[in-house]
Order: sequence, then C-alpha cells, then structure tokens
Amino acid sequence: MKVLVTSKSFGRVAPDAVEMLKANGIDVVWGSRPSMTADEIAAEIGDADALIVGNDTVDAGVFAAADRLRIVHMHGTGLDAIDVATATGKGVLVANAPGANRNAVAELTVALMLVSARAIDRHIDILKSGRWERTAGYEISGKTVGVIGLGNIGQRIVELLAGFNVRVIGFDVNPDTAWAERSAVGLAAAADDVFAGADFVVLALSLNEKTKGFVDARRLGLMKRSAYLINTARGGLVDEAALCAALRDKQIAGAAIDVFDPEPLPLDSPLRTSGATLTPHLAATSVESAGNVSRIVARNLVDVLLHGRSGCAVNPGALEHRTRKK
Repeated sequence: MKVLVTSKSFGRVAPDAVEMLKANGIDVVWGSRPSMTADEIAAEIGDADALIVGNDTVDAGVFAAADRLRIVHMHGTGLDAIDVATATGKGVLVANAPGANRNAVAELTVALMLVSARAIDRHIDILKSGRWERTAGYEISGKTVGVIGLGNIGQRIVELLAGFNVRVIGFDVNPDTAWAERSAVGLAAAADDVFAGADFVVLALSLNEKTKGFVDARRLGLMKRSAYLINTARGGLVDEAALCAALRDKQIAGAAIDVFDPEPLPLDSPLRTSGATLTPHLAATSVESAGNVSRIVARNLVDVLLHGRSGCAVNPGALEHRTRKK
C-alpha cells in the first residue's frame, strides 16, 4: 500500500507518525513539492491508496486519475478544498482531524484580540523605526466578545476568555444550549445580533456554500465603530473588498485576519494597506497541534487501509459506493 503526501506539516514534528505507517506496510511517498495544484496531484496520484493533503485542492480530476484511492485525509480540519461529493460517488473516504488543533487556533484568536485592542503590531513598527511614540489602546476586560460558530474551536475560545472578565455572546445554527448555559454564553437568535452587540466579533465557522461571504458590507455596517473583527477560520467567510472599505471609512475600529481568499495573500491585495493586522494562516501552526494531527492521520489511515474501518470519515457512505463498484 502507498500514501502520497502533499501536506507540508505531516510528520514534520512527529516522525513517529511516518514510522507508524511504514511499520504497517504502508509506503510513504512525498509529492514533488508541497502545496500542489489539483492537476499536479492528479499527475502523481497514480497507484496511491491514500492521500494526505494540507490546503491543497482535491477536485474531480484528482479522483478521476486515482484508480486505487481509498481515502483522502486532510492534515487539519477544513474540508472546503476537497470535493467530498465526488469522493463519495467514487467510493473514496474523506477524513479530517477535528479538535486536534483547537487549542492552537483558539490561542492565536485571543492573541489577535489583544494585539488589535492595544495596537501592538503598530507600536512594534514605530519602535523599530527609531521613534518613541505611544497611543492609548483598549482593555478587553469588561467588553463583549461575540463568537460566531460554537464548535470545537469556538468553545475553546470561550474557555480561554474565562479569565478576562468579558461578556460572551454567541451564535451557532445548532447550538449546544446546555454547554452555553454552563459556560455563561448568551446565545443570540441570529448572527446579526452578534455583529450589532459585540466589541469583538470572532469567526469560528467552517466555510461552505451557505457561509461564503458571510461577513459582507451589510453585516460590517451593523458593527459598532469601536468594534474589531477577528478571523482565524477561513478567508472565504469575509468579503475582503467590503472589509477594506469598512476600515477605510472607519466604520469599524479594526480587524485581525489570519486567513485569506486566495492564499497566499497577493502582493497587490488592498488588505496589505488597510491597517488590518495580518498573519499568514498560522492559527493552527503550533508544534503541539502539528504533532497531534500527524498522529491522528496516521492512526486513521491504518484503520482504513488495514482494517476497513470508516469511523474517521465524514462520508462513511462512500464504502457503499465502493462495494457496489466491486
């Protein structure tokens, strides 16, 4: 058996994950380069039984070129770049590692809130330029934080905020009301209520057809002029042109963005000069989370390839299609 790896992170800090696969008779073959295009993956997928990807696009062309493929595993959580419907029809399982990087993403989210409120990045640039200037920022204590998306990561963000003396309001299409009550989270009836009421609006949503462009000009217009937008989820959630306009016109106080559409962020992107705090999609990138994810991926591949299990998959029904093809 053979697995093709295009993820930049798989096994980097957890070589034992690679050894686990090899010890179970699974050959590990690295792609010709990290972050490959769909066409490049299709050209190299060949006789691979499994594929481990990072933020690579896995489209219908990849599945058409993969006769033996049994599972595509995301080295992380987001599956928006994988054509799950086509995978299912081809009998290919699709899996991710939910929860493995929740703490890393949540910690960076809170860090970006602090950076934004105190203009830390701007003051670093000022000091490095040789000047000694200070402007007063804001404390987050006593403020209202709105978290949109109360899954694994959203809940961890709330946990980390517990010591900051903030009021938390949240929105989720399927909220865990018992958890919200235990965590003193006020559940909003609609996402718009969070945008209108929060001093910090934090996005912890997955990206899909319903959430693409979720933060548009209308919702930005609901926010307080003193409010900040924090996005460590997915770039496609935010209309970047509308955000740049809101920052330019001072409709909101600021934004901290870790994810973009497209990525890498183009050199001519207006976001680069918008005044927003920008980081290069590093929320999930910690030594601890990378190791956690690599080990989960390796265990799942062994379960699927050697034992025929599908518990890790988001589309276990794919096995029915594979059985029919046989």
